[in-house]
Amino acid sequence: MELTADPRSAAAGRLPSDRAAAPFDLRRALARIDRIGPRRFAIAVVLGYVALSLFAYLPAWPGDPARLVGSGCACGDPVEQSWFLGWLPWAILHGHNPLLTNWIDFPRGVNLGINTEMPLLGLLTAPITLTAGSVVSFEVLIWLAFPLSATAAFFVLRRWSGSNLGAACGGLLYGFSPYMVGEGFRHLNLAFVPLPPLIFYAAVVILVEQRGNPWRWGAALGILVTAQYLISPEVLSTTLVVAACAVAILALARRRAIDRDRLRHVARALVPAVAIPAVVLAYPVYVFLAGPLRYHGPVQVLGNPYRIDLLGPIVPTSAQHFAPRALQTLGDKFTYGFGENGSYLGVALLVLAVWLVVRYRRDRHVLLAAIMAAVGFVLSLGPVLMVANHVTGLPLPFDALGRLPLFDNILPARFSLYEQFFVAVVIALGLARVSVEGATLSSMARVPEGANPAVRAPAGGRGTAAQLLVLALAAVAVVSLVPAWPTPTTPVDTALPVFFTSPAANEIPAGSVVLTYPLAITPEDQAMLWQETDRYRWKLVGGYALIPNRHGLVTAKPPELPPFAVQHFLAWEDVGGQGLAAKRPPALDRHLVAELRVYIRRYGIGTVILDPIGSGPSAVRALFERALGAPRRIGGVDCWFDAGRRAREPA
Repeated sequence: MELTADPRSAAAGRLPSDRAAAPFDLRRALARIDRIGPRRFAIAVVLGYVALSLFAYLPAWPGDPARLVGSGCACGDPVEQSWFLGWLPWAILHGHNPLLTNWIDFPRGVNLGINTEMPLLGLLTAPITLTAGSVVSFEVLIWLAFPLSATAAFFVLRRWSGSNLGAACGGLLYGFSPYMVGEGFRHLNLAFVPLPPLIFYAAVVILVEQRGNPWRWGAALGILVTAQYLISPEVLSTTLVVAACAVAILALARRRAIDRDRLRHVARALVPAVAIPAVVLAYPVYVFLAGPLRYHGPVQVLGNPYRIDLLGPIVPTSAQHFAPRALQTLGDKFTYGFGENGSYLGVALLVLAVWLVVRYRRDRHVLLAAIMAAVGFVLSLGPVLMVANHVTGLPLPFDALGRLPLFDNILPARFSLYEQFFVAVVIALGLARVSVEGATLSSMARVPEGANPAVRAPAGGRGTAAQLLVLALAAVAVVSLVPAWPTPTTPVDTALPVFFTSPAANEIPAGSVVLTYPLAITPEDQAMLWQETDRYRWKLVGGYALIPNRHGLVTAKPPELPPFAVQHFLAWEDVGGQGLAAKRPPALDRHLVAELRVYIRRYGIGTVILDPIGSGPSAVRALFERALGAPRRIGGVDCWFDAGRRAREPA
């Protein structure tokens, strides 16, 4: 139908009503973004995630072999985890068990199956590790954690919401959330989380949508569960706990829709979903549950400090760039280090999320996402409620969960990952609903007046003031979540003497035992970096891994080997007595010298290496010289080769 202009409008010099410029409407703007081609939009979003993540570790670049994540020293968790990444391909190529080794903490060894080995990531990056080194693999993976996690969430949210912009915002909120930024300081196994959104998606297809072949979707879920276990059993455990909560809520809410056909579909999918992990993970799970060198009891007590404060979502930490210092100081105290406080949302984002939930409360998907965000947050609070860093004594659901077998090693603060994910789901679904309203408005603008009296514009939210308020809240939310990047990195050469990159390192006999100073004890585990740089050619006394102590309980310190005074002295001088039970180090006298000689002979130590760093290198050098004679100074370190023979000679 062709419309005729109103003569009065023409006489007044105005455009016809159907051609008049429509006032700006935020909903219409969102609808226009959602009309962009999905493939073109997805490419732009993924490239945006990649570009944004390049700022995470500047001046280090992805795969930079010269810098390692961490501030102050190239040591601690990043060195340990890069060692784990390098061990797996080396062990496979040399016929060693990749889950059990005495190449560190010699002679007892370590059960890597209960540590953060990440065998899947070690296998995937094996070509990089074998050619460029495990430090490069670690730096590549911890950088990839941000864009891969964001991208996985983006595609899942776009399937759930149908909205380009909603999925892009949700992926950004998940992949660059305060949880991700905090864990990106040191924990690759916890920051590399592209799989939890995919696990949730497969579960929704199987349990709710029930489309496609149940065997295939069950196999997909089984593969995802297996892969997540081989990256982080802890993340898999928390993912399954949250998924179980969602299933229980859905089963209760939709109990009348559960029938025999639906249950039969689920049963078919569960066969491969259970069988694949059962077969592939049989040996890793055995090593985890009953293997040798396994410790007993939890790593952290139930009332551990790794829990979220009730004010965590609104009080920033040092992980946020734009925040008052006083509030950051308060937020940093809520958990054991700000890196574990991943619950922060900011007041603006929280208000937007609540507004979307209230506005679209009749949408059961939005409501479920809000409930699951609350579930993740409540679980992250730990066993008792804490408010403004004060423990109230009010028991919470984690008090029961944390007492169950296999769940006693879950740290409650890490449930904040799911709080962040489901808030991202709320934002994505809410923006999708707003976009639909905008598309409806645009369609109505093209319909002649009176052509369809039944058509009515969606109500609410059309005022200019309201739209400006929403835009202002969105801007504040974005600014408040800007991470305090770049994350500190440290030059590798601060922990890697030239000796280990020179031909002189070949003087250490392959397969021999090496005693180092600093003794490899957390956090001063530089010797593990030396060992992996030298391609695991020798075994190391000491190391940084979770092992059983003399009572079978967990410790991160090396096993105490008699004569005990030797390691007590080295450990004290290494870390300045911090965290050690002894009140003072053993005296450097002839008895200690004699015990060092016994120690070297008893454990077959062939080489002793001293790097003049740490608390007391001069005292350690004096001990070694009195026991073994003068060293050779090579590549910045003092070396005593053929230490066993020297220890057998008369003093």
